[in-house]
Order: sequence, then structure tokens, then C-alpha cells
Amino acid sequence: MSRLQSPDGRTPSSGVTRRGVLALLGFGTAAAAAPLLTGCTSDGSAAPTVTGAPTGEPRRGGTVRLAFAGAGAAESLDPAVGTSPCDLARYSVVFDTLFFFADGEAKPALATAAEVDSKAKRCTLTLRQGVTWHDGTPFTAADVVHTFKYRASPDRPSPSELSAYFDLDSARAEGDHTVVVPTVQPVGDPATLLAGAGLYVIKNGTSSFSAAGTVGTGPYRLTAFKAGVETRLRRNDGYWDGRGYADQVVLLSVDEAQARVNAVKAGQADYASDIAYTTAKAGPPGAGLQIRDAGDGLRTTYGFVLNVTRALSADPRVRQAIKLGIDREALVKAVFLGYGRPANDLFGAGAKYYLGDVAVPARDVAKAKRLLKAAGATGKHFVVRTAEYETGLNASAELFVEQLRGLGLDAELVKVSTTEGYDPAGMKACDAIAFPLGPVSLALTYTRSAAFETLAFPDKELEAAVATAISTTSDTARAAAWTKAQRVMADRGNWVAWGRGDVLSLSKDTLTGIVNRDSPKYPWLGRVGFTA
Repeated sequence: MSRLQSPDGRTPSSGVTRRGVLALLGFGTAAAAAPLLTGCTSDGSAAPTVTGAPTGEPRRGGTVRLAFAGAGAAESLDPAVGTSPCDLARYSVVFDTLFFFADGEAKPALATAAEVDSKAKRCTLTLRQGVTWHDGTPFTAADVVHTFKYRASPDRPSPSELSAYFDLDSARAEGDHTVVVPTVQPVGDPATLLAGAGLYVIKNGTSSFSAAGTVGTGPYRLTAFKAGVETRLRRNDGYWDGRGYADQVVLLSVDEAQARVNAVKAGQADYASDIAYTTAKAGPPGAGLQIRDAGDGLRTTYGFVLNVTRALSADPRVRQAIKLGIDREALVKAVFLGYGRPANDLFGAGAKYYLGDVAVPARDVAKAKRLLKAAGATGKHFVVRTAEYETGLNASAELFVEQLRGLGLDAELVKVSTTEGYDPAGMKACDAIAFPLGPVSLALTYTRSAAFETLAFPDKELEAAVATAISTTSDTARAAAWTKAQRVMADRGNWVAWGRGDVLSLSKDTLTGIVNRDSPKYPWLGRVGFTA
């Protein structure tokens, strides 16, 4: 995809760091791999799952304990810092955002509307009234202005990419419930950009975060926190969107997927997020437990991004050969073990405007070999880089490399740790990068990853389409622009998205209220509780 640039031609600094890629993927800087486990159903098929959670009305009271992948001592109460699933699950119930994603599109939260002027040069936010902070003080426009300035500060470890679109430092309050913020380039759909930015609103004047002093507007308030261990939360009975069900919510930070499963089996947790496919194949590990999937629209897309700064991947014949020559069915069977299906080389499935009518490329090994020969690529060295950010990502890269060798490339696998996976220097030295992505918005998918040189696809038609999609105030024009952008990527782009895998969890069968918003890896817990 084309490089995202601000009007002065500079690439936004927030997008060219390893942290920026991890934030796009929904992982923290200490992402941990889930171990591959043993066990399956007797006939080798996938054991059945339950989609979603029970729909019965939860009872009031009790404590719910949920285990998520964390980031150890790097976890933080500052919502501008942490990006692990445990961090994000905590932020989403302690704080609120202006908008959030549900069913693939932006929905109102602390902001009820985001409107731009006729030239999309100024955005006016209308804020929700009647909201209070956990300390009882009213939520006002001054809090949003402070949040913008806090996130835009160069003192932040990762200043918000919103600065590429909005002049956050110039935001101003107009009364208690209106904020006006100038744009630095036309923005036609500000709600989607705001929803995708992880912009948790903090109280005016906040400059540091502690277990005793952290307040939000969310459905639960913080009572205790130990990084890498647990977070304890108590229900906020004055929550603007109705009080929750559980009296307390405890978030357990557990890096390894099997350890999360064991916590549920031992009764130490009621829910384990993001479990391995091999665990699911063995079936529920005890009475009263369920293996759940988040549904088709929330699957994670697995693929490879071809680095077009390198000669081989820059050749459209090589890209087409790889798209045609790989065995997607074999990859799906080997990695997802029945919990997924082949993909069509597009990321963003489940998001609004996603182009679902693009067919999965039919495999044609003979044509792929002819294309590689015509490009002079047969026998050439081709480096594939991978890190186990998702269970099976390394295994997929191993099989991918075998398949590339079968097409005639001298493919080599470089397997690194998750602390090295998206290191800029390492990415620059490879031809393809293993890349998983959930159902984030197309605006986020196409702009944040485009800011990273080794993930970008420089193409004039694509650049124009994405620019139109971001700037237009017409939903019809926006939909047409996203269609054009996706057809470019499917036809000649640098994505080889081969499969979509279910996001699985282990849960007590009476646990309900797990609401998938941004990602099923860190669901919203404001309505969590037990049906019995």
C-alpha cells in the first residue's frame, strides 16, 4: 500500500516504529506465543465450538475472573502505553473512548457525533451529557481536549497517529459538551479514525497513573493493580450506559495459552482468552466448560506481506506467482486444524466496506512457475521472516517456505523471537513477512501499515483511492474508494493473505456478557456476569 504522509510530505513518526505495527496487530511489546499442544478428536476433525456466549440475563453479584495474555512488568495503567490484550481489556472497562467498533463500524460512546465542515477541514465533536468520573466529578469537553494534547505529546512512547489527520494541540472546548479540532488533511469520517486510534479519554490534568489515583468513566473502577499479575476492578454503579452485573472483575495476566487453560480447569479463572487450536480439538477439558469461537466476522487473517523494497517482491510477476502457487487448503488444514478457511489475499474481513466478493485465487502451479521463469526469479534467494505472534504463525511460514521451494524459489526461513519480529532493520532484510491481522477498520489497516516502508505498497491508483476514502464526506464515494483500493490489492498488491482462523476461548458455560468490540482477544467486559 502507499506510504501514509502528512501534508508536508513527512511520514508520521508514530507509524514507523515496531510498536506501531504491534498496536495494529493488537499485541504488546512482550507478546508471548501459545505453545503447541497435543490431543485431538479421534477422527481428526475439529471438535465443535459454541459461538458467542449464553444470552440469558446475568444475575447480579459475584466476582468474574478472566485470564488474558499480558506483558509482564511492562504492563501499565497509562492507556497511551500498554498494548497487550490484558492491558487493553483493563483500559476498555476503566476508561471510555469517544467511539468504539462494533459489527465492523464505529459506534458512539463518550461522543455522540463527529461532524466535519463542507471542506472536511474542521471536526466538531458533540459529547455525551450526564457522564461522571469515578470520583464523582462531571465529564466535560476539557477532558477531551486534555486527552488530545496528552496523546499528541512527543513525550509519549508512541504519540498518536491521529496527529497525521488532526491538529490535536489546537483542539478547543466550546462549552462543556463540544470540542472543535482542526484537521491537517481532509477527514470525511472522523468517527472511524477516532474509534481505531485506541483513544481512551483521561481526566483533565492527569499526567501520571497509579492504582490509588487512576479514575475513568468506564463501567468498572480500579481497586488494585500489579503489573504482569492481576488487576482488580469494582463495579461503577453510576455508569452512564447502565450498571454492570458482576460486583467485581479480576483480570489475570497469563502469557502462555496453556497456563490460561489450566487456570480455568483448576477453578482459578472463569475464562481464558485466545486458546490454541490443538486445545480446542481435544474438546472442553472439564464438565461445565465450553470452547467458544468469536464468530466468522471476527476471525484473524493470517498471511504474508511481500516487501516490495526488495527486487523479487517488487516484480508483479513474482507476486502473482506466489498468490497462484501456494496451497492455501494445506496451510488452513495444518495451522487451523478445522477452525478456519482459506482467504482471498485481503486483510480487513469483518470491517465495514470489506470486499467479500473477491474470490480465493485458484491454485495454478504451472502458471506460477512460468511467471517466475519469465521474471528471472527461478532459483533466486527469497527470505521469509516470522515470529510466533499467533499460534501456528511459525508453522505456516515453514510450510510457506516449502511451497515456495516447490515453485522454484530458493526460499529461506528466518525465525525470530516476538521481541525481534517487527524490528525495522530485520524486516528490511527479508522478502516476505508473516503477518496476522484481525477485523480492524480498513482505514486503520491501510494507513497505519502503509506508514511502514517494508509493509507498504507504492501504487498511484491505490494511493488515490485511500486518500479519497479517508477524505470524502460521502458514504457512497467512500464505499467506492475502498472497493477500488481492495481490488488493487487483490489484483497486484503485496498481500498474500491465505487463511482466516477462529479466535477461540475457554469459558465456564454460565459465563455471559463477553462483548466483542475492537478484538475478541480483549473483549469488552462491562456486562460480564453469570447466568446461574
